[in-house]
Amino acid sequence: MMGNASASRVSADVAVVGAGLIGSAAAKYLAKEGLRVALIGTTQGNRHGVHASHYDQARITRLTSPDPVWAHLAHASQSRYSTIEEESGIPFHTPCGHLRADLPLNHPRSELSSVVATLSEVRGDVVPVSNDEVEHLFPYLRFADATQFHIEPSPSGIVNPLQLIEAQLSIGLSNGMTFLHDVALETRREGDGWHIKTGEGSVVAERLLLCMGTYGKLMPDVVPIPMALSIRPETVLLAEVSPAMKATFDRMPGIIWNYDDHPDLPYAYILPPVAYPDGRSWIKIGADHDRDIDISTVALADQYMRSEGSARTARMLKERLTTLIPSLSGALVRSKPCLLTYTKSGYPVIDQIENNCWAAMGGCGKSAKSSDQIGRMSAQLVLGHDWDQEYSRTTFRHVQ
Repeated sequence: MMGNASASRVSADVAVVGAGLIGSAAAKYLAKEGLRVALIGTTQGNRHGVHASHYDQARITRLTSPDPVWAHLAHASQSRYSTIEEESGIPFHTPCGHLRADLPLNHPRSELSSVVATLSEVRGDVVPVSNDEVEHLFPYLRFADATQFHIEPSPSGIVNPLQLIEAQLSIGLSNGMTFLHDVALETRREGDGWHIKTGEGSVVAERLLLCMGTYGKLMPDVVPIPMALSIRPETVLLAEVSPAMKATFDRMPGIIWNYDDHPDLPYAYILPPVAYPDGRSWIKIGADHDRDIDISTVALADQYMRSEGSARTARMLKERLTTLIPSLSGALVRSKPCLLTYTKSGYPVIDQIENNCWAAMGGCGKSAKSSDQIGRMSAQLVLGHDWDQEYSRTTFRHVQ
């Protein structure tokens, strides 16, 4: 069954609230176990003002990280990209590689030693490269002379988040999942299970998994306990790559760039040119978050997500992008809003928060590449299964 359930009451073994990257993956895994799964999620432009984190076409996927937990999550997800594409018939992964640019080891803010340690644990074939090699491979990039580099080959690169969600939904539906294009407005206990009121009807389920991202903080009527989450709006900037310039960037990888020459932005991430639905190709840059915008209600989130984000952040991003890629100084640019959700630990919450109720939320700006593994771990919790040994329950526990 797919689509809206107008004025209906749907019964399920598990209701999953939130059909984003994590929710769609978790619902897929639960459906594969033969459970009756009702996935409740909405699309852009709904009347309730609920949005995805960002309606874009590309997110970086990579293992190079100063944090081994995130590297393991990404590694596990990457190992299944090809299987997801094969099972769904929907391509979402471009293995264009990844370039990490770090401050030198003796810099007080350098993460280089942690990056090297994590790579040796997770992927030993990633080796440092020199500034001269980077200049030869990517002559359009301009880094400081002391910058330290690692180039990470396939399967790192980029994923299309919208296509990845479609792939997960396709697999879930083929395994009997019910997908309701709807918004959860309220949950309440019903016996040992849960009653979920939606915009168009209701769902009754024995178990409840909440994968709501930002709305885990903004919709207390849906979440049975207050979640210790913080919301960080983040404006991203797109710079158009004209057809004449496109060949210049043919081999461009995704980039994480750490630097010390900007007073407000300590790092940036840059994605290679990607074709958008408007028929144009755009390079995307993002960094940190909007210091001048506060989101505390669904209405404010809706207002922000219908805007162009922060003009202040957009100006800083343009300066950063043209410093790195001077050839884009005259490019057409546009800014877009994004909503990130952070936890106290810096890792997603994957935990039981009430009887027969679990939460998987708080991607901390790093979860797109790792969403299949986070969804899998969430499903394992709901099923009562143990995790793989490298993951500790304590790491992902909800802390008030």
